[in-house]
Amino acid sequence: MTFFNPKEEVLDIKLTQYGRHLLSKGKMKPVYYAFFDEGILYDAASAGITEAKNSAETRIQDETITTKTQHCFTGRDEFLFDGVGATALDEDEDRAEIATYERLHVLTDPLGTTELGSTKMPFFTMTMLDGEIDSTKTTETGSARVANVPTGADTFYSQQELRIPQIEIDVKYNIAVIDPANPDISFEIDPILSPTVTYGDGLGVVIGTDDIMILLEEGNTICGKENFEIEVFEMTGQTGPLGEEVIVPMLFQKKVEMVQGNLLLDEDEARTLAGLKKGEIKELKSSCVEYFMDVKVDSEINKASVCAAISKIKSEGGTIYSPCGIDLDCPDLKDVISSDIYASDADREDCP
Repeated sequence: MTFFNPKEEVLDIKLTQYGRHLLSKGKMKPVYYAFFDEGILYDAASAGITEAKNSAETRIQDETITTKTQHCFTGRDEFLFDGVGATALDEDEDRAEIATYERLHVLTDPLGTTELGSTKMPFFTMTMLDGEIDSTKTTETGSARVANVPTGADTFYSQQELRIPQIEIDVKYNIAVIDPANPDISFEIDPILSPTVTYGDGLGVVIGTDDIMILLEEGNTICGKENFEIEVFEMTGQTGPLGEEVIVPMLFQKKVEMVQGNLLLDEDEARTLAGLKKGEIKELKSSCVEYFMDVKVDSEINKASVCAAISKIKSEGGTIYSPCGIDLDCPDLKDVISSDIYASDADREDCP
């Protein structure tokens, strides 16, 4: 481990082991970056250090020693790569598993954006517009190891516990026997799940799922539609060599880009550039999120469904707290949404 020379060195960039692997295959395509401050101690009192209020800035900016970039976080003894009876495909899967492990447990708290002039930390609010929460946990279920746990003075297999709230929500499936000529049911039929077979008595079976609608917002920050990133992981039910739960990241199907180079394309031209023929439907793979479910956000959600959910909450005497306010023209929106986006977070003083 070496330290930065602040008089000569400013920036140090290293690729992780998985990044180097992708670069060697010509598949390294970075699309975003993030900043972290995990090596900075802001609250000296929490470490038993007494310092004057005005001394913190000097300590952090001029006196804090910065180590050079650490780009390897797992050892050969922790994962595979033994090369015994392994194919190239197996090795790629092992490397991808390590990349997922490192992304979930290393540098977990990137710097965000706080509202200008705010003295309060950003926070999240979550309201179920449709559906119910079954249970909650304060930490990621797969973050705490159940095997190879250090004891005493041992430091092997060290790992931090991730305080990421886990919210359990069950999706209920509705099944009904109907007359195909007169399907009188109270739920929406899922054409993919429902069989098209008509049985000997002239009846059929249909299946539908209840939608889950969540209002998720961030307060004490800039209110915008790009505040969140959505990731979906498959829980395999398998356990890794260190007792951790193995989860696999899934991909969203790439949408056809209708605007390229600031020019609006017609649908056929956009589909051609995306490698699709006219009328061709891109086949969904089991690694895609859309293979299992549809995830819609903001304007993609049907306005009438949102208004109906808000109206139901109002009829039950409930209210919704929205730090940014809901920009939606619903007839029952009044008196059910509480917001304080115009409130000042400055310290109040008594009037003279």
